[in-house]
Amino acid sequence: MLEEKIKDAVKGLEGTWSIIIHDLKSGEKIFVNEGQVYPSASIIKLWILWKLYKEAEKGNINLDKEIILKEEHKTGGFGILQDLHAGLNLSIRDLATLMIILSDNTATNMLIDYLGMDAINQEIKELGMRNTILQRRMMDLEAKAKGLDNYTSVMDTYYILKLIAEGSEISSEYREEMIKILLRQQCNNKLPLLMPADVRFAHKTGDLPTIEHDAGILFVNGREILVVVMMSNLKDNLEGIRVHNLLGKIIYDYFSSK
Repeated sequence: MLEEKIKDAVKGLEGTWSIIIHDLKSGEKIFVNEGQVYPSASIIKLWILWKLYKEAEKGNINLDKEIILKEEHKTGGFGILQDLHAGLNLSIRDLATLMIILSDNTATNMLIDYLGMDAINQEIKELGMRNTILQRRMMDLEAKAKGLDNYTSVMDTYYILKLIAEGSEISSEYREEMIKILLRQQCNNKLPLLMPADVRFAHKTGDLPTIEHDAGILFVNGREILVVVMMSNLKDNLEGIRVHNLLGKIIYDYFSSK
């Protein structure tokens, strides 16, 4: 029934799409086109967040350590740091928060530089995620022109969310901290738009021309539902966003009535 409603909602969308839904309480799952690989857009920031807290768990990183914002750190696209003064002191935790809730590209690049791109990719490899790779910093158009991009899939994104929700690799304290950051998401124009205003959806979005993604953990009626929606090759990004809105309402209504 739910899968039929989802397919009806996506019918007519000009583009490629994939979806995974998993109710961790009941075990109910829907996987559609899960093998498709997509340019990740800002969804890649979930792996940077994970690596950061994994290193904090090991004692290799102090999340309260401060980094000075420099003019050369600043980059375009989403975020607020590009508009703030150089010399500002920001903790690692501050940068992680900005990277997620405002999708701040400057904060993201600062964290990539701090962790090391190779180290992030090694973590992804050790997690067994075959379709995810970080090959360029945010807004690095020169690297993109050379064919370097960041990629992932709904399946890999589902697995990283599952680790954040219930994985044993990181303590519950740090996993809860990551979820609290994701719950403060301010880019809410996709899956949660038509859900009730007080809904708890710990999520991360991503978008580029022809690409719209949203992925997170939906908390409804004592349930934790993993939801990952990815779209690419869209003729119209606004149509992709509209379908996200409809999918979010369908998913919320279904699980809130159980």
